[in-house]
Amino acid sequence: MFEQIKEIVGTVLELEESQVDALTEDTDLLEIGLDSMTCVEIVVNLEAEFDITVEEEDLLVENMATIALLEELVKKYQA
Repeated sequence: MFEQIKEIVGTVLELEESQVDALTEDTDLLEIGLDSMTCVEIVVNLEAEFDITVEEEDLLVENMATIALLEELVKKYQA
C-alpha cells in the first residue's frame, strides 16, 4: 500500500522520480506542495486505486499531511 500511495502522491504533486523515491511515511507533504486542491486529487486517485469512498468529514488537509495518514485513511474505509 505504501508504494501505491507514494506513486499517487508523486504523480499528483508532480514530483521528480528522485523526490518520489525519497518519500517516507512521515514526510510532511505540506512542505512539498500539498494543498486543498491536490488533496482532492489524491483522494480521487486513492478511491479509484483501492475501491473506497472517502466521506466528506475526512477531506481535511491535516488528515492527509503524511503518507502514514493517507494509509490510515485507506485502511479506515477498507474495513
